[in-house]
Amino acid sequence: MLSTIRVEMHRIARGAQTSPVRETGSSVCAVFDGSGTVSVGDTTWSVTRGDLFVVPSWQPFSARSEAGATDSDSGALDLFRFSDSPVFEALRLDRRETVP
Repeated sequence: MLSTIRVEMHRIARGAQTSPVRETGSSVCAVFDGSGTVSVGDTTWSVTRGDLFVVPSWQPFSARSEAGATDSDSGALDLFRFSDSPVFEALRLDRRETVP
């Protein structure tokens, strides 16, 4: 177990979209299954199974599932996320906010 890296799995239901969030700490996301669009800062692009992308510190991030019945076992967009958030939490420098 590494106390400086957090690993999370996020499932975004077909047709759903996450609210834009920015936080201290950076993350790397891998698209485990499904397809959709992601927005990081002012850039938006399509993703599908096997794609990797980075979310730099304090950049707004949101994702929308556009997974179809034929491109996803779960019918959702599944993201596997690695982040360095525990470092900022230990230093009491962590912040997170939803972007309006």
